Amino acid sequence: MEKPNQKVTMAHDDGAAVPLLDSSTGKPPRRNMYAFFYATLASMTTIFMGYNLALMSGAQLFIREDLSLSDAEIEVLAGSIN
Repeated sequence: MEKPNQKVTMAHDDGAAVPLLDSSTGKPPRRNMYAFFYATLASMTTIFMGYNLALMSGAQLFIREDLSLSDAEIEVLAGSIN
């Protein structure tokens, strides 16, 4: 168990110990804004694709009636939209 004020280090092959986090500045570590941006973008894309999939699943019944399409044609239409 570590003591509260003990500095945690990681040993390298040459035997030198290097601190895992540099706490000499006293500032919290910076956030990686690129990773945050792309994680947010990926999440929003997934939400929109799920919405599109649910919307098209409900709309297939009405598309089939209005355009009088067969099951295979509906599958091609839904696949091309996704």
